[in-house]
Amino acid sequence: MTFYAEQPLRRALQVAGDLGVVAWTVVWVLLARAVHGAVMAATAPGRRLADVGTTIESGMTDAGATAAGVPVVGSRLQDPFGRVAATGEQLRQAGDGVVDLVGTLAVVLALLVALVPVLAVVVPWAGLRLHYARRTGSVRLLAESPGGADLLALRALAHQPPERLRAVGPDPLRSWREGDAAVTAALADLELGRWGLLPRHTARPALA
Repeated sequence: MTFYAEQPLRRALQVAGDLGVVAWTVVWVLLARAVHGAVMAATAPGRRLADVGTTIESGMTDAGATAAGVPVVGSRLQDPFGRVAATGEQLRQAGDGVVDLVGTLAVVLALLVALVPVLAVVVPWAGLRLHYARRTGSVRLLAESPGGADLLALRALAHQPPERLRAVGPDPLRSWREGDAAVTAALADLELGRWGLLPRHTARPALA
């Protein structure tokens, strides 16, 4: 496959287009990160609630364990601390639930912000670039194969606009059928140019 044209201008435009797609992707990824960070800031209350619950649960559990060591009435003293510790556990779980929910929402929103615009551009662009690479690669191989000039000339007759065909000769189809080497080479090079490839068949004057 040939991903970039040989013609300097067309190659420069392709490179610029690829860089533009990369820049587009980077911009939306950065925006997605910003959205993720902004949404995650909303987890602060949930984290504080979880911290308070953890502190209560831990403190009351320790206090209950200490109270349990009191002779005779230890078990009775431990029960209130256990109930408060259970309340602290519920607060911790509620805070963790808020954090998890907001975290999931942050990820989903970030993915939507990044993927929708990126895929809308990258998917068709990648399809076009792959199509160009495959077709150009096959045209290049054809140009370098025996008899390739004749096949390229035929493709040029089928695809080139009439004004460009007339520039080759008054009747390029007839000249090609008659085996005119110069016309065949010119037509082949027209087809190469259509895919951004440099001429390969036009005769050049010999150097002295």
